[in-house]
Amino acid sequence: MTLIEAKELQKIFGSIRALDGVTVEIPGGITLILGPNGGGKSTFLKLATGIYRPTSGKILVFGERPWNNGKVKARFGVAYDPPAFPQFVTGREWLTLFARSKGLDGEEAERAAGLFDAREFLDKRINSYSSGMLKRLSLAQAFIGKPELIFLDEPLANIDFDSMERVIETIEEMRKETNFVIISHIWEPLMPIADWVVVIGSGKLVLAGKAEEVQKDVERLFKPRVRRKGGGNPEESLPRQEVGKLPPTNGT
Repeated sequence: MTLIEAKELQKIFGSIRALDGVTVEIPGGITLILGPNGGGKSTFLKLATGIYRPTSGKILVFGERPWNNGKVKARFGVAYDPPAFPQFVTGREWLTLFARSKGLDGEEAERAAGLFDAREFLDKRINSYSSGMLKRLSLAQAFIGKPELIFLDEPLANIDFDSMERVIETIEEMRKETNFVIISHIWEPLMPIADWVVVIGSGKLVLAGKAEEVQKDVERLFKPRVRRKGGGNPEESLPRQEVGKLPPTNGT
């Protein structure tokens, strides 16, 4: 099953080519989209969720264009980074309003908040939230209604280690119920739960394939070369490749 299909996808902002001819298919399961900051992965997310329209090429979600398409958008949930919410309502009010927009009620808002230990601050106004609280509220919002596909943008950013572990556990627990597309520049904690990996750098597709098949390529891309003091030999970790130089694999 193909969830997302991109063909010669291009997005240009003035003189910046944020995406430059990306062609990739994302199947069901858990897909991890990796890349450096500014490499184009968040632009891909916003095209897939209908925030942006392509400059050229195409992107389909569930076989349809996502922008101005309420039917498609009703089938997925999103947690963007950084999170953005109205400031003078409580987290409970916001999640309940969001749940009602999907035909659900406050019990669903409570359930989603509980997934990320957000219940303890739900009755505080959002303008008093720390960055970690905002992240957990954003994650809870994405899970409301148990959508068929959940996009998570940098889900491990601005949270403590215990919360990171909870996020990963929640994704793992729900992998049989829904599909995930996870955008991140932090790859090591997420690789063990990923089925498929896509790497985007310098606006281009660098790598795509099954997680277990591209593990070594991902390590080579993202682990830096470290030299010992005194000019000795490099550490035995794999050398870093310049993002964009590694050719795509598996026919993508």
